[in-house]
Amino acid sequence: MRPMMVLLRLVRFCPGYFAANTFFAILVYFLLAIPLGLTTRAFFDALSGESAGLVAWSAIGLLVAVQLVEVLAGPALGNPWSPLQQKGQVLLQRNLFAGLLRGYGRHGLSEPVGETISRFRDDPESITDTLDALSDLIGRSFFAIGAAIVMWQINPTITAALFVPLLLSSFLTEALGNTIMAYRAASHAATGRVTGFIGELVGAQLAVKIAGATRPAVARLTKLGELRRKAAVRDSVFEETLNSFNLNVVHVGTGIVLLLGARGISEGTFTVGDLALFIVYLDQLTWYPAEVGRLISDLKRIEVSFGRMRAIVPGEPPAALLAPVPVYLRGTPPEPPPPPPRERLERLEVLHLTHAHPGNTRGIIDVSFALERGSFTVITGRIGAGKSTLLHVLLGLLPRDAGEIRWNGRAVDDPASSFVPPRSAYTPQVPRLFSETLRENLLLGRPEDPRALDAAVHAAVLEPDLAALRGGLDTLIGPRGVKLSGGQVQRSAAARMFVRDAELLVFDDLSSALDTETEAELWRRLFARGTETTCLVVSHRPVALRRADQVLLMDTGRLVARGSLDELLASSAEMQRLWRDEQRPPEVTTREP
Repeated sequence: MRPMMVLLRLVRFCPGYFAANTFFAILVYFLLAIPLGLTTRAFFDALSGESAGLVAWSAIGLLVAVQLVEVLAGPALGNPWSPLQQKGQVLLQRNLFAGLLRGYGRHGLSEPVGETISRFRDDPESITDTLDALSDLIGRSFFAIGAAIVMWQINPTITAALFVPLLLSSFLTEALGNTIMAYRAASHAATGRVTGFIGELVGAQLAVKIAGATRPAVARLTKLGELRRKAAVRDSVFEETLNSFNLNVVHVGTGIVLLLGARGISEGTFTVGDLALFIVYLDQLTWYPAEVGRLISDLKRIEVSFGRMRAIVPGEPPAALLAPVPVYLRGTPPEPPPPPPRERLERLEVLHLTHAHPGNTRGIIDVSFALERGSFTVITGRIGAGKSTLLHVLLGLLPRDAGEIRWNGRAVDDPASSFVPPRSAYTPQVPRLFSETLRENLLLGRPEDPRALDAAVHAAVLEPDLAALRGGLDTLIGPRGVKLSGGQVQRSAAARMFVRDAELLVFDDLSSALDTETEAELWRRLFARGTETTCLVVSHRPVALRRADQVLLMDTGRLVARGSLDELLASSAEMQRLWRDEQRPPEVTTREP
């Protein structure tokens, strides 16, 4: 999408704020500036005895009035620039975040976390800054046209000579547009590499310390910082040099006015007031080439920033980042939509479900099965068989290429919004916890019900761990639950799922970080809840397979066998191999003396 189209879509999204901001620019740069020059002309002509229709004191009064209006214009209008920028920026950030969420299951993050955050924070602001440049250029263009008309009526020759340097400056800025974009892109990329490396370094600090790689890590960060400094300096120096040229090129016009004006005064064709008017207008015109250059530079910046944003949401069309949605800058935003109503699950059917990962042939192919109320179904298979992918497609975390999902016989058109509490709850293979208290991680904004919370903690076999934590449920667990063990993190995620009391519970290898005794107790407590809970579980552990009402055996994305554990052990060589691997004790290697 072209930069100007991006800019126009932002204008269309917030037309009121943009119109107010543009009117403010027209008022300050045109409606007040033109009378200022005419009043100055009348004042100096009155002083020099020329017929100006005004006496000196009248001209002074007009000058003071114009200046007072200019001073009061800002507070009176309430400069709308800030809400204009904020509304456009929030729109871009909201749509970028929505695109990240929609595409995360398909492609994850295409850039490191730190770099992604940098683009989320900086690029929308960089794009919306151009709205101000466009408003200012419109206001100054009105002035340039009005000033040109006034000055042409006074002296066409001087006016034509004055505008030549302005046009040359604009042409030069346009010609250097690709260079501007290259320097800007290099600066952004260098900044992104620094923030991305810092994010990875903080997340992997333990690995760095264990490997004794602190000095190389610091050296790498220093090198990236130096590259960023050089790129930023090149970008800044080039931009400031161009801005300086645009500002000072009008000084050439000032010299032309002084030379030609002095000769006109001596010949009687040019008054002192005319010269004063030209000088006043020149002061305003000094900024016109700079504003042209600023808009051209900002359009190149849009091209860079919009491309950087699109790169982290590769599955989204360009227009999705500019799609109009409600943005609330004032007052209290509306409440988020309520969760879907609770609906008793009698039967869940999965029919011919298919998904292919982009860029490869992996995924799931033509998978069909059914879950009855109160049943316990285990999905098993070797690594890469498609077990987690099947769950993700079922829950709407990945798009389905074909197939159908039916809840009590009714087709589920949007699994992502349907398979949420209280209909369904999910614990992923690698749960994510927040840097808050354990209580807040379990509730996630849900109103606290002490009985339900206690029951969830009990079901997740979490009570012994709470007793060992100084603050119990109110213990701050650190980023991603760093203060908890892997098993505690998984059981905390299970408790978070249990507290929602959903109709369907979906576990993705929940017991991978649990010891055998804890896992057996967790399943025992889950079954003690009764036959009202339906479970879909990815697991390879014997304790889960033995309890399963049905086992779904996956291999290379296909459902190759289905039945009870005994039935599959009798009929499937693949199931027999998996079962033998689970029964075999782990190998212990020793070093020879």
